Amino acid sequence: MMSLAGCATPEKQIPIFDTVASGELRWVGDMPVLRLSGSPYDMGYQHGTLLRREVRASVDNIMAFADQQLGVPGLGRVMARRKLDRAWKQMKPHVPDRILEEMQGLADGAGIPLRALQRVHALPDLTSTTCASSVVAGPATGDGRLIQIRNLDWAIQSNVQRYAALMVYEPKGKRPFVSIGWLGFIGVLSGINRSGISVAQIGAETRDTNLRGVPMPFLLRRVLEESDDLKQAVQIIEQGPRTVGYNYLFADAKARSAVALETTRQHSAVFWMGQENRLVRSDYPLDPVVRGLQTEESPEKTNAYRVRYRGQQILLERFNGKINPEVAMAIARAIAPSSNIQSVVYAYPQLWVASAYRRRPAAQGSYQQVELEELFNPS
Repeated sequence: MMSLAGCATPEKQIPIFDTVASGELRWVGDMPVLRLSGSPYDMGYQHGTLLRREVRASVDNIMAFADQQLGVPGLGRVMARRKLDRAWKQMKPHVPDRILEEMQGLADGAGIPLRALQRVHALPDLTSTTCASSVVAGPATGDGRLIQIRNLDWAIQSNVQRYAALMVYEPKGKRPFVSIGWLGFIGVLSGINRSGISVAQIGAETRDTNLRGVPMPFLLRRVLEESDDLKQAVQIIEQGPRTVGYNYLFADAKARSAVALETTRQHSAVFWMGQENRLVRSDYPLDPVVRGLQTEESPEKTNAYRVRYRGQQILLERFNGKINPEVAMAIARAIAPSSNIQSVVYAYPQLWVASAYRRRPAAQGSYQQVELEELFNPS
């Protein structure tokens, strides 16, 4: 686990490669960095025009995958898209207007049908993820700062990782934030805002579902856009309305605190980091109500518990007091399954990010160091 050589590459200066009105394209290593600012429509349009060809390819790629996953033999494409259209119809009344405006701007900028983007953004609440995250702070880390591990484990065969990107948002009237995601996708699955609030979501399928709510990626985006502290973040998730079950782990780098939420459509349980200065979550819930509603039988016998929860916990205990970003990357590598498409280590004012390459899990590759102050305050 502790083979650390060459796992992080620093990147101090981020040169500008292209611009549109109020938008910029830069690169960190081989990952594009899109700076988007202004009105919701403006940010979408900038996203669509800065890398138009790649955005279109990304949307086509994820739709081809959705056709395979949600379709019916012989009627795959037709049935998959009908399923996504029905889901979006239920979700749309709960999606903030500014998100709808940004989606229209993205469609116009990239020259792709708005319906295709609606289908892409309905997909996360119809598919499952098996992720893991943990937070350590204070005496648990080498220098006392807060460190969060975030592994996103999804369908590596979807090839979504080919279109990985950092989006630096400066939304008018909202808090600036970084979304670690993919071209053509304006929701959030991983990210951190300028206040030092970082987020991770973890799939936890339950029988308590209703798509008449805010899609999970837009709830997480609200957390980054509107939160200066963890109480605000918790309130956003609890008020919803939510659609399906997810576990969440949020951290506040400046307050050196963290909180986990385990949710279904109607129920939520909140767990604050205690004096042990450590908080761990996987798709195995600790709350008995959530566990009783899970679709997975005997989840304590799965890798969700053995590796992503208990295994991660054991490693954090083993290296207690010595955890730094390099050790965190090694822990992420040790618990990552073959489906690991993204791995992030938040250690404000830096973060480290790795993406899968073809079928190689993200955590098994190299991590790119990103200076957050450089993203939020470009020269």
